[in-house]
Amino acid sequence: MQERNNYIGGSDAAAVLGLSRFSTPLQVWALKTGQIQADDISDRIEVKLGNKLEQTVAEFFMEETGKKVVRKNETLFHPKYPFLGANIDRRVVGENAVLECKTTTMFKYREWSDDLIPQEYLLQVLHYMAVGGFQKGYIACLIGNHKFVWKEIARDEDMINDLVSKEVRFWNTFVVPKVMPATVSANDSDALYKLFQPVKVGSEIALGDELDKMAEHIDSMKADKKALDSQIEQAENELKVKLGDNEIGIGNSWKATWKLQMQRRVNSELLKQEFPAVYEKCSRPIETRVLRIMEKKEAK
Repeated sequence: MQERNNYIGGSDAAAVLGLSRFSTPLQVWALKTGQIQADDISDRIEVKLGNKLEQTVAEFFMEETGKKVVRKNETLFHPKYPFLGANIDRRVVGENAVLECKTTTMFKYREWSDDLIPQEYLLQVLHYMAVGGFQKGYIACLIGNHKFVWKEIARDEDMINDLVSKEVRFWNTFVVPKVMPATVSANDSDALYKLFQPVKVGSEIALGDELDKMAEHIDSMKADKKALDSQIEQAENELKVKLGDNEIGIGNSWKATWKLQMQRRVNSELLKQEFPAVYEKCSRPIETRVLRIMEKKEAK
């Protein structure tokens, strides 16, 4: 994983373009420049399962297509841009082609229906074509242990050139000079928390009109959200009236349920009072940074 910070890989391609659901340009930049460390996800069951099933997916692909694939434990690099790398799953024997193996849940089967391919994975395979010079790509996916699909991806020079151009610009504009990308997303909260450590306790910075404009915009959006939340809650209550004491309501295209649900929660204050030793043993401090925005009080 540390070696992969030295180049843009296939799994980074969509993120660099701001088209990934799993990562962002800021997160890629922070990792490649060593500003933050990647979380160790090797122990996650879904990661372990994906690694173990990679060979199974490759075997399914061979059975269904009659093609032969081989595994190559090597990192490929772009002949012109050595900071573009690729760790491919399989090469297709007899073809200048690459195979990417995936697994997913049945909840995402629509993403693979007909000719669809999730854009993160499409860009990943196009990146491999760019780096390795492959003329064709294949992607195979085992969906929830119930369905297997494979798709062929033709080499598209316009898309590949555009992708490479944007990756090169990202690397030279942000990674090499360690200049933070200006665009941040809703998914960057954790990365921003890690980036700005340690905190200078009690320090101030003058932001002037810039802060005022941003604060007013945020306050306006929060007011809109509060009004919308109220409208949503009112509409839900109107639906509850229609359901009455029934658990399930059936429409032409939708179904609504209003079911009893039991939850058991720990009363932390009572636990601390009655069993302080247990409370201390089972509790742990969690550090975070809280953003609060408020109007300044006029000095008298």
